[in-house]
Amino acid sequence: MIQKFSKLVPLDKCGVWEIKTLHLYGGFKVRWLRTGGFIKTSIKKTKPNNWVIKGSKLKAITIHTKKELKKIDGSNYRFKFNSAVLLKKRLTPKGKEIFGPSLFEIRRKKFINSFIGII
Repeated sequence: MIQKFSKLVPLDKCGVWEIKTLHLYGGFKVRWLRTGGFIKTSIKKTKPNNWVIKGSKLKAITIHTKKELKKIDGSNYRFKFNSAVLLKKRLTPKGKEIFGPSLFEIRRKKFINSFIGII
C-alpha cells in the first residue's frame, strides 16, 4: 500500500534512484494505492549529470508494493520494496527498460505494450 510521502524506488532505466509520492490519483478520498495506480512524484536522488533534474515533479504508475497481494486462485505475491515507473505522458515511460517482473494488473492497462520486446 502506497500512501502520501512514502519513498519509492523507480524500476525503469532513467537515472533516478529515489522518488517520493506527493499526490494519489483516483478520487477525492483516496488514502492509499496498490499496483497499477497513478501517482504524482518528486525526484529525490539522481545520478550526477542526469537529464532528470532533482526536485522535478512527474507522474508515475505503481508496479510493486510491499503489501502482500492475494489472488482468487490462492496464490500470493510479495515484493521487498515499493516501486514505480516514471511517465512522460499518459502511458509512455521515461526510461527504455523495466527491471524485474510485472504483474498481470499492469499488463491489463496496456502499459507493457509501450515497451518493445522486453517483457
